[in-house]
Amino acid sequence: MAYCRKCGTQLKDEDVFCYMCGQSIDRGESLPKADSFDEDGTPILAVPSMTKEESINLAEKLKTEYGAIEKLQRDISDNETVLKRPVNPSGRRHSAFKFFWPFLIFAYLALNVIYIGGVLISASNSDEGGMIASLFLGLAAAAGLLIFGGVRAGRKRDRLNQEIADVEYQMRKRQNDLVNRNNELKTKLTIKKREVSQYTSMIPSKFRTKQYMDRVLMLLQTGRAESFADAINMLKGAK
Repeated sequence: MAYCRKCGTQLKDEDVFCYMCGQSIDRGESLPKADSFDEDGTPILAVPSMTKEESINLAEKLKTEYGAIEKLQRDISDNETVLKRPVNPSGRRHSAFKFFWPFLIFAYLALNVIYIGGVLISASNSDEGGMIASLFLGLAAAAGLLIFGGVRAGRKRDRLNQEIADVEYQMRKRQNDLVNRNNELKTKLTIKKREVSQYTSMIPSKFRTKQYMDRVLMLLQTGRAESFADAINMLKGAK
């Protein structure tokens, strides 16, 4: 099984270019063979020979790139956690009866107070017509209270339900914006991973982090390692 000399991608027999990094494949060359594979299935190839300065530059570049990848992954994970939250803050709408029922009591009381008052007054004056008038007056007062209460309860219901609808709309809008933002982050993450894919065959999966590249950089800058390959081998031995 042959692999790309530049990025370590597995090649097909008919390939003339590496589909991952675009490296041209010269079948006259002796293509690298993988004798072993990393935990994630990546073929382990020898790290190309490079000077100490080149090694430091590579370590700094990978530290920055892996740091950016880790931040993108955290941001995507945080956004997906937010997207799992329900959109509806209340779960239900208000009913007009919730605000109307007190007016039923007021209407009943008004009817009885006016009618009883009329009866007492009529009885003291011996006026039977006053009793009928007080009844109609009580009914009119009760009807007026019910109409007023119905209008007021309907308006209050509509206002509170509109407030809930506005909140839900804003939440859905934020969620849609977050979905679009997350898709952009995923696209950036894919691009970043593609940019560092050419180095995956020379760096074990465990070391493809900002933290480990920082350690590689420290080994090179302190002189404990003379090349990128030396630093990677030292980290392997320290596991």
